Amino acid sequence: MKKLLASLAIVLSVVSFANAQKISFKGGFTYSDAIMSPEPVDIIDGKAGFHAGIVLQDLMLSDKIGIQPELIYSQQGFKIGSVGSIGMHYLSLPILLKFPVTEELSLLAGPQVSYLTNTKIGIGNGFFSVNYNGLFKDIDLGLAGGLEYKVSDKVALGGRYVLGLTNVNKDFQIDNNNNLSDYLTIKNTSAQVYVSFSFGKN
Repeated sequence: MKKLLASLAIVLSVVSFANAQKISFKGGFTYSDAIMSPEPVDIIDGKAGFHAGIVLQDLMLSDKIGIQPELIYSQQGFKIGSVGSIGMHYLSLPILLKFPVTEELSLLAGPQVSYLTNTKIGIGNGFFSVNYNGLFKDIDLGLAGGLEYKVSDKVALGGRYVLGLTNVNKDFQIDNNNNLSDYLTIKNTSAQVYVSFSFGKN
């Protein structure tokens, strides 16, 4: 699956770079959380992080709709009360439809596939952390949507919400007939704000 995701990103990048009018670098703040069922009482809290990556812009299909592929590194995860935290590092590939509302403002929405590159378990208030990659599934599918405002030809500001659709809780076997994921589902969510800087063709 890792090779498939990497191949998809490479093919998409080659095709898009050949046609893109602008390439942007983006970066910003991420506030992530987890939707759990059954929901633990007053234990799970959100976690701050950052994201950064490249954006292929101005791939317009018509005057009213375009497509915007991105390749983004994102820090996600959640806190577990005062006990510790889970840090999840993803490489994400959103393929977003772009709907211009005005000349400056656009609505973005579409699917996102993410690959989990690393997981860290933090103890206490970030005092100690260890790498552990056996807790969660490698692939997370989600839906992303948000707004982007063009400040100038080179600079844009944006905000986005990403809802995970995959139960990322790994299938640890409890007994012969049941897995842990049968009893506990964990889905990622994140809110992002960012600034992007364009370069390339005008």
